[in-house]
Amino acid sequence: MDLGLKDKVALVTGGSRGVGRAIARALLLEGAKVMITARDPQRLAATAAELAHDPGGEVRAAAADLEDDDAVRMMVETTIRELGHFDILVNAAGSVNPADFASLTEAAWPAVFEQKLNGYVRCLRYAIPHLKTRGWGRIINLAGVGGREAGALTIPVGLNNAAVLNLTKSIALLMAPYNVLANAVVPHIIDTDRQDETMSLLSALSGKPEAAIRKERLEKLPLKRMGRADEVASVVAFLASERSSFVVGAAWHVDGGAYHGI
Repeated sequence: MDLGLKDKVALVTGGSRGVGRAIARALLLEGAKVMITARDPQRLAATAAELAHDPGGEVRAAAADLEDDDAVRMMVETTIRELGHFDILVNAAGSVNPADFASLTEAAWPAVFEQKLNGYVRCLRYAIPHLKTRGWGRIINLAGVGGREAGALTIPVGLNNAAVLNLTKSIALLMAPYNVLANAVVPHIIDTDRQDETMSLLSALSGKPEAAIRKERLEKLPLKRMGRADEVASVVAFLASERSSFVVGAAWHVDGGAYHGI
């Protein structure tokens, strides 16, 4: 099925590894031009070189720390300068760490939202004025099941992702009159190196062996397995495409059945 993404231009944050890299690859394979961004310039350059060998579109790279407002502004400006414009923003950067609530002191608290939410807001702040002028656009924000399922060790995770879901719905209402459609994708337990880090942190916080944490979490899923990054990327590619033209403000779960809400 042709998704109608040929020569569309996408800006993908968190594009150097894991789910972000898989999203960039999926868009490139559909013929899109993709600017990938991430904090680590060496890893970003290596990923761009790897993706350049794939058939399809064109890949560029621009390093940026999403905690730095000026860096985000320059990232958006670089995308427009190098690729002429962009039609699609995929916010895939920022993973929130599990934490003991007692460790979240007054001094530590502001950093909780720098892990994810604030970076998304900065990207949107600079992307939206440009997208409004295009007459066609897509915004996809990656959230997480923690935004809808509370957990004693995942308070920072839940707060960030709940805020991202609310932000996405609000931005969808703001941008729909401009034919810029905003939606969220909600992955859970995707098999990446970042997920390995999460398992390790949960083990340290709970005092349980990491193997036990992994087994316990997977047994809760109806599919009894981790998801793959390409499974998330396929949904993002659809939402970024012409085929999603009547999908606005939705949250698409790619979670193996983890979320049991209606």
